Amino acid sequence: MSSGPFMSLVYRILKALVQLVLWIFYPRTTVIGKERLRFKESAIVISNHPNTLIDPLQVASRVHKQVFFLANAGLFSTPFTNWLFNTLYCIPIKRKQDKGAPGMSNEDSFAKCDEFLGAGGVLYIAPEGGSEMERRIRPFKTGTVRIALSAAQKKAFDLDISILPIGLHYDQPNHFDTACVVNVGEAVKIKDWQGQFEKDPQRAVRALTDQLEDQVRSLVIDVAEGEQQQLHPLVEKICRNDTPLDAALDFERGQILANQLKEAANKNSDNYQGFRERAQQYLTNLAAKGIDDKNVSKENENFFLQLLVLILGLPVFIYGAVNHLLAVGIPALLARTMKVYIGYQATIKATVGLFTIPIFYLLQSKILGWYVGNTLSWVYLLSLPIVGWLAWKYWIFGNQFRRSWNYARLKPQEKESLQEQRTNIATYIQESLLAH
Repeated sequence: MSSGPFMSLVYRILKALVQLVLWIFYPRTTVIGKERLRFKESAIVISNHPNTLIDPLQVASRVHKQVFFLANAGLFSTPFTNWLFNTLYCIPIKRKQDKGAPGMSNEDSFAKCDEFLGAGGVLYIAPEGGSEMERRIRPFKTGTVRIALSAAQKKAFDLDISILPIGLHYDQPNHFDTACVVNVGEAVKIKDWQGQFEKDPQRAVRALTDQLEDQVRSLVIDVAEGEQQQLHPLVEKICRNDTPLDAALDFERGQILANQLKEAANKNSDNYQGFRERAQQYLTNLAAKGIDDKNVSKENENFFLQLLVLILGLPVFIYGAVNHLLAVGIPALLARTMKVYIGYQATIKATVGLFTIPIFYLLQSKILGWYVGNTLSWVYLLSLPIVGWLAWKYWIFGNQFRRSWNYARLKPQEKESLQEQRTNIATYIQESLLAH
C-alpha cells in the first residue's frame, strides 16, 4: 500500500480530477452533514451502492483524509495488476465466490486491514456487497463490522476507530447533468461495542451490522421493491412540479413519500389500489403521448417564445455539437454498445470522457492552428467548453419543447382526461401520503 509523499501527491491530483468529473456529471449535488467528513481517527466509511464505481468516488472525493478501497483479490493475480492496484490505494479481499489470487485468504485480507486501520488509515466499503440501480437498501454483509472489530481487538480496543455511514441518492444515476444527494450520518465509535463484543462476538457483529443498515436506510430514499420503484419517482415529480423545494427539503419529502407508500401498500386499502392503478395508467398515457407531467401540470404559456429561442440558438447548437461529436460521442457510444450492466454507463461515460474530451479539444485546436494561426486556435480552444455546455442545454430545451408541442397537439378531451387523472393522483398524495 503506497502512502509516501509522492503517492500522496498523486492521490491529491487524482482526487481533484474526480471532483471535477463528478461536478460536471452531477452538477446539482447537495452534501448534507458535510462537517462530518473531516475527522482525525481511523475509520471505515460505508455507503449504499446504487451506482457501481461512481459510489466509492463520490465518497472518497469528499472525505478529508486519504481513502483506500477493498478490491476483489482476483485483480491482484498478476505481477502488473498486483503493482497497479496496490499503487491505486487498494487492499485485496477474497470472497468465497471470487476466483483468482491463489494463496490469498480472508486472514491475509483482515491482517492487511488490521495493519492499515491500526496506523490511522481510512477504508471505503459498500456493505451491500454489490450494486443495483434501485432506490432501496439491500441487506448488509457482516464483513465491514468484522474488519472494524478485528482492527480494534488487535489494539485491545485502545484504537480510536469509527464507522461513518453515508447515504447516496441519485435522481438518474446513469444520466449526465442530473442531481445527487450525499447524506453524511453520525459516526459509530467501535469502542462503544467492546463490552458486547467480548461477551458475544457473533451477536455483537450482527447487531452492529443491523444498526448500520438501519442508519444508512435513514440517510437515503428507501423505496419498496416492485411497483413502487416506478410509483415513487412519479409522485416525487408531481410534488416537485406543484411545490418546488430546495434540494435538502425535497430530499426529506422524498423520504416521507417512500415511507408512506410502503405503509399504504402494507394496508392495501381500496384507496391505495385505486391510486396505484390510476398512477400506472397515467404513466402509460404520458409515455404513449411523448409528454411529461410538467406539461399536464402547467400548460406552456410561452410556446412561440420558446420556438424563437430554438431558431436563434440553432447555429450555436450545431457548432457545439459538431465540435463535440468525437469528444463526447465516443464515451456515449461506448456506454450504449458495451454489453455491461446499465449501472456502469455513468462510469464509462465519465471515465472515457476524462480522456477523450481533453485529447480532442487539443487535437482539434492544433489542426485549426495550422490554418488560422495560434491566436485564433487558442480562442477556439477556450470556446469549446462554453459552446459544449450551450449545446447540451439547447438539447434539453429542445426535448422540453418537443414534449410541449406534443401536448399542445392533443385534443381538448385528451388534455382534460390527463388533467383529471393527475388531479386524482395529486389529491391522494396530499391527503394520504403527505398529510401525516
